[in-house]
Parts: sequence; C-alpha cells; structure tokens
Amino acid sequence: MKKILIYVVFLLVVILLPSKVYAGDMDSYIDWNLDRSIFAHKYKDGKEQVNNLAMMTANGKTAYCIEPGVMAGKASYYSSTTNINDTNLSWANTKRLSLIGYYGYGYPGHEAKEYYMAAQELIWREMGTTDAWWSDAKVGGNIINIDYYKNEILRLVNNYEISPLFDLKEEYMVGDEFKVNDNNNVLEGYEVVGNDSVSINGNSLNIKVKESDNGFTLRRKQNGKTTMFYYKEGYQTIGTFEFPYDYERSYNINHFYGKIIVDKMDYDTKSKELSSKEATLSGAEYGLYDKDGNLIISKKTDSNGKIIFDNLTRGNYTIKEIVPSKGYTLDKMISKIFVGTEMPEVVIKSYEKIIKNIINITKVLDDTENNICFPEEGILFGVYDLDGKLVTSAKTDKNGNITLNLTYGKYVIKQESTQNGVDMVKDHVIEITTDGIIQNIALVNHKLPEPILPVIEPPINIDTLPNTGKKDILNITLLISLCLIGLIYEKKTA
Repeated sequence: MKKILIYVVFLLVVILLPSKVYAGDMDSYIDWNLDRSIFAHKYKDGKEQVNNLAMMTANGKTAYCIEPGVMAGKASYYSSTTNINDTNLSWANTKRLSLIGYYGYGYPGHEAKEYYMAAQELIWREMGTTDAWWSDAKVGGNIINIDYYKNEILRLVNNYEISPLFDLKEEYMVGDEFKVNDNNNVLEGYEVVGNDSVSINGNSLNIKVKESDNGFTLRRKQNGKTTMFYYKEGYQTIGTFEFPYDYERSYNINHFYGKIIVDKMDYDTKSKELSSKEATLSGAEYGLYDKDGNLIISKKTDSNGKIIFDNLTRGNYTIKEIVPSKGYTLDKMISKIFVGTEMPEVVIKSYEKIIKNIINITKVLDDTENNICFPEEGILFGVYDLDGKLVTSAKTDKNGNITLNLTYGKYVIKQESTQNGVDMVKDHVIEITTDGIIQNIALVNHKLPEPILPVIEPPINIDTLPNTGKKDILNITLLISLCLIGLIYEKKTA
C-alpha cells in the first residue's frame, strides 16, 4: 500500500511539473516503454547494436535517445537544460535534431508508431550511426519498411526554412485590398507578426495597404514550448522537441497614392483656346467628395485650367464644379470616379460653356416731316472689342434688323454705312455678363437738313444797264476803255 501511495505522489509531481523548464538540477523524470515485437538494428563505429523499440518520455512528454549505444536510465531523474552545451554533445546540430523530433511522433497527423521509429532512426543517423533498420526479430525476421514516414519527416524538416514566396507588384495603392498565394505552399506553418492589416487564410495572404508602414513579418508558428535536453552523469542524453527554433522572414509592400486631374476646356473650341478674350479658365472652383457625398476638399483651377486632387486612397469619389471661372457658365456635370491600383490616375475633361447673349439690333429712320419711323435695309454695322479689333459685321435686313450671338465681354457697335441725307448713330457699348439674356437695341437715324445753295446772278447787258449811280458809271467806263483799246489794236495791225 505504501509503495502505491508513493507512486501516486510521484505521478502527481510529474503531472504538475511546468511544461517549460529552462534549467534544473535532477528535476526531470525519464522513463520508457519497450515494444518487444520491434527491434532496432544500427551500426556505429563498425559495431552492430540491436535493441527493442523503446518509446521514451521525459516528464510525460515524447522524448528520443540522442546518443546511440549509450545506456539510458529508466524511471530515473535527469537534469534539464535548453542549452546543449550543458551536456557532452556541444558539437551536435541542435537545429536539425529539433526539427526531426518536432515533426516526428505526436506532430499533427503523425500519431502512428512508425513516426516515432522514423524520427528516432533519423536522430541516430545525425549522431553518427552509419546504418539502421527495423525488423520483427532480433535475428533475421521481416524488415519493417518506414521509408514513407522518414521521407515525410524530412520533407517537413527541409521546408522549415523555406519561406513563403509571393508574386507581389512593385507597389500598391493605399487602401487596396488584395489576396496573394504562396508559391512555395508553406504559408500554413507561419503566423503574421507586426501588421494587423495582413492575415493568413490557408495558403493565401489577405492584405490591406495602409497609409504608413506596410512591412510585415512571417514567423514560424510558435506554441510557447522549446527544445529541452536531459542529462545525467554516466547515462546518455535525452531530448524532447516540442518546438524547434524561431524562424522568420520580413516583407515590405511599397505604396502610393492616387490622383484625380480636372482639366477645364472651352466647350466651343474643345481646347484651351478661349471663346472670349475676356474670359479665363483659371479660378474655377471644384469640389472633391467621398462616396457618401461628403466634401473632402475644394480647389481652384490654375492658369492652365487644371486642378490636381492627390494623396487619394483607393475608393469612389465624386467631382463637381462649385463656382465657374470668369466668363463661363457653371458645369452641371457630376463625375463619379473610382481610383485604385488598376486606375491610379484619372483625368476629367471638363468642357465649359462660355456665357452668351442674343443681341437684336433694330435700325430705323426718323422722318420728322411726316412724323413716322421706318426700317432701313442694307445698313452695315461692325462689332468691335475694347481693343478696337473687329469681331463681326452684318447688314440690316428689310425690316432693319440684325441678330448677333455674342460671348462674354464688352463690345462697341459702330455704324459703318448710311444713306444719302441720313446721319450716323453714335457708337453703342454693350456688356455681356449673364448667360441666356436677349438684349434688344433700337438705333435711330435722322435725315440731314437740306443744304443752302449759293445765289448765282445773271450776266449784265450794257444796253439795258440802269442808272444805278457811281458803281454803274465805273462799269460803263471800263467797258468803253476796253472797246477803245480794241480799236487801237486793230488800226496798228491794219
């Protein structure tokens, strides 16, 4: 009864021992169970060693012999350590041993006894055994083939430091969410460190690109345990391999922002050429709105009629004009745009309509003598800008009318021709500032007054000259003198 009580107390101590011990003096209980139906055959240093399969435990956890051919203490206490240099096996490749033991018996899916045999054989070979095999008899018997189990363990061991490989683009837009597969098919053995915007789903990564620091690390999954070695003077070293060692790789995703460019153009010219020299494409205010219609920011067009909304994250946006530029009407078009990696830069051509008015000119002649006004046909008018440059010209029709379609600005209307005896109207200045207005202008001419003609006197007849006084005597004297001079001239020439 006393022995049974001692054994129960011992078992409780073993169960209650912490699962992670980094160092301790004679703190770990080592034991094993023999399978007398299976025999291990191995050669080391030219000597054959044969023994039954012993499935070892350390503190109740699966353990393996590390020194083939050296006696192990059964149901005895060992000292424990995480540092193999505390044992006499400082030269051993602890990473390799840890990986073999980790992927051996007890690893998920590796519950068959053959995985224990395979892991133990691989550890022996790492520690200098030149040949090993298993059979169902100490001498002769049938070979137990465990190649499949060894190959599966080695496959996992060799893949441990194969990190996931992804076909990532050079850069992604902030706000992008995408999925990328691991080409090496090892992702399920990793966990994400340092970025909560990256997650693992099977063999794929789900990534959301942030505005800053899109780096992340993939680390081999940890379970809070570690490799332990158990040693005792005069006995072989034992190992438990619940977790091999930390391994990780860091990745970085370059990010960029999107932009929307508003390019304002003249609707009539379909270019930057202005329909009115007094208008401008600069100064138009546009608003950038989010997908819910909230104004994010507003900007005005520059001297080239452009706006750049930059630093945009992936998403849906709306652009609309708030205030038109000088001389143009408000563009009522609302542009809905998506910005993303596939379309990082969107250009909106905004064709603006110039302000226009219809100008109706009516030309009449005021006949004051008859107290009536009537239209004049064929009278030429010119329309000039403020620099005196001719914009257009037209003649009145039979009703004395001219209809003009003029764009934003100030103009001078000049009469260029008139009828004989009719005056010219003064220059008329008009201004166009509001779209859609019809301006009616009446221009009135008047007849000029009749000219005063000079009085022309009839020729004087001497015979009938009246006696008008001194002046008439002088005229008669002059005529007589001329006659005498003529007679004298005739006699001299006779």
